[in-house]
Amino acid sequence: MAEAHVDNRSFKCLICLHECNTPRQLPCFHTFCTGCLDTYINSEYVTEDNRTYFPCPVCESPCYRHDKNAPVSSWAGSFPRNQLFASSTFKETESGQTFCHGCLTDDEENVASFWCKACSEALCQPCRVAHRRSKLLSTHKVIAIDEVSKTDIRMPVSIVNTCPRHTGKTIEVYCHNHNALCCVLCVTLSHRMCTQVSSLEDTTMMFSLDLIECELGKMKDESKTIVEEDENKLTTLEDDYQKMTSNMAMMIKKAKDKMGDLHQRFQTGLDVTYRRHRESLHERLRTNRIFQANIENTNQLMRVVKEKNPVVDIFIVTEQSKTQLLSHVRRLQQKTGDKHNTFELKIRYDDVLEKVNNVMTTVGRLEVSSSLSSSSQDSLTSIRQIIDTLHTTSSVTSFSESTSSSDMLSDVGHVAVPSSSIAPRIDVWTGSLSLVKSVHKGSIGGLVTPWLTGGVFIEGEGLLATDYNNKKLLLFDDSYEYLRHYDMDNSPIDITRGFEPNQLLMTQTNGSIIRCTFRDGVLTTVDSIRSYPSQWGIDTLGDNVLIGTDYSVKISTSDFKQVSSIPNLSYSTYVAASTRGLLCHRDEDVIVCRSRDGTEVFRHMCKGIKQPRGIVVDQDGNVYVCGMKSGDIHLISHDGFKDRILLPRMSGITQPFAVVLHPTRQEIIVTSRRENVAFEVYKFCDQ
Repeated sequence: MAEAHVDNRSFKCLICLHECNTPRQLPCFHTFCTGCLDTYINSEYVTEDNRTYFPCPVCESPCYRHDKNAPVSSWAGSFPRNQLFASSTFKETESGQTFCHGCLTDDEENVASFWCKACSEALCQPCRVAHRRSKLLSTHKVIAIDEVSKTDIRMPVSIVNTCPRHTGKTIEVYCHNHNALCCVLCVTLSHRMCTQVSSLEDTTMMFSLDLIECELGKMKDESKTIVEEDENKLTTLEDDYQKMTSNMAMMIKKAKDKMGDLHQRFQTGLDVTYRRHRESLHERLRTNRIFQANIENTNQLMRVVKEKNPVVDIFIVTEQSKTQLLSHVRRLQQKTGDKHNTFELKIRYDDVLEKVNNVMTTVGRLEVSSSLSSSSQDSLTSIRQIIDTLHTTSSVTSFSESTSSSDMLSDVGHVAVPSSSIAPRIDVWTGSLSLVKSVHKGSIGGLVTPWLTGGVFIEGEGLLATDYNNKKLLLFDDSYEYLRHYDMDNSPIDITRGFEPNQLLMTQTNGSIIRCTFRDGVLTTVDSIRSYPSQWGIDTLGDNVLIGTDYSVKISTSDFKQVSSIPNLSYSTYVAASTRGLLCHRDEDVIVCRSRDGTEVFRHMCKGIKQPRGIVVDQDGNVYVCGMKSGDIHLISHDGFKDRILLPRMSGITQPFAVVLHPTRQEIIVTSRRENVAFEVYKFCDQ
């Protein structure tokens, strides 16, 4: 353990973003408040195949409990206290008294009364007694804490210099090829092919703390610029939301008021028309009822006269009735002859109202235009350049290990081909691609035209590609020169790294997945797992296997027990895992990004792309996609907000099928769908 003093400055928890209270450090070096971590673990822990773990809240690295029988509620407190963080959050009582440093280590707050000059620690009375009784500490000079200056009351910090990968081993070596702190086992197992390895003593002779502090200061300023820019944009977005809500409400109110006014005017006209025609019908009806009553009276009169009077009287009454009826008929004709008795009310709606009811489906179309501000883009570019500068110095890993090596660098186990020199990275959004090499089918051999449907880089070996047509695996060296082939029983489709060193997983046309090892040029088949019919792409995400089939993406455990199935509308589905813990796949001509549980993160349609096939994700989360029918290569940002056509056309390929990224050299390998050129290699360069 190495000791150092830390100034009285506070660190922030990466969950609550407030001062880190009782900081706990995970194996990936991210640190959180004990309370925040406990709440997170209880809500996010996962149990799979009798294993229980939780993903780191920042990098999603799986974190396992130390005691398999410990309840979930105790996990947070079982992770080691981050003394670097804890020492910086200097604690005092409200009256300004100092807490005992020894008690703070166990999360207890007891007022200190003494100060050990040798240990530079504040001690309470019980700790003072224990300190005096220790044979090793009994000779230390202990004084009253009132005699010590406040500036001297700083707890010494123990910096862990043990290897995080190999228990009990001390970090002694630095690999310049991978910017990695190593123990002797790391060098033996993972860096045996590296050419630039030196002891920490030799490396620290080139250590420049001033340079690191300068670069970190620049990075802090740039990150502050980005945060301030995002805060301003968030305020602007909230203002836009409030304005849009108010404006739409006002517009709807105006529309309602206008419709209400038009409704009232129409109703008034309808009322007038209705009353006029109703009165006309009432008058006609009364006239007809009077005539009807007169007829009935005449009939009744004739029956009465007929029964009791002579014929002469009957004749007289009949003639009188005829004269009376004739007069009534004339009046009836005059009053009702030209008056209508049928009034059918109809309405012909205004064309605009018809559209509102039948055509209109929205009161307005919400349009969102998004972009990355130039200031934020400049800051991101500056941060990337600062990281590249730090990579070129010997102290970059000291910095990255103290924050999080999983954030700054690719894991050593995933770096396939070591580079002898570290070149500045080209921004893939501004750089251009230049053709490095075309590999013709004649240089490979085979009975039929090769069709390379997948590939993977292997450390110290080169590129291993799947030849679907000839049922072979093809090995190419670091310069993409053909070395040899390996015969397969069935046509291989896609290939990826497994979960063990030197392990590979490969899909085949017979619905099986081959688990094999590749070491020193020797391919050894371990076993064959029956999986899914019509399977295509394969990749690993954490401890899960991603398998692309016709019309779905299957997620399985490392021993191929299905966890979930995500349906889509595509056959020949390729899948790719992201270092951000996400997965990408095609859904017809759309690229979909999801979290591990299948939740959709974004859905992006590249302009002009037709029948996407090969898909891969770089270390920044950017997605590269082959458009087989459109003959191009597209790039999609990690958040799905923007895209770019990297290669609108290629030199000798018209139907690109698979795309593979070189792990260190910013080179893209694009294979063809049974063409004379088997694959082409393109490299990023400045415009």
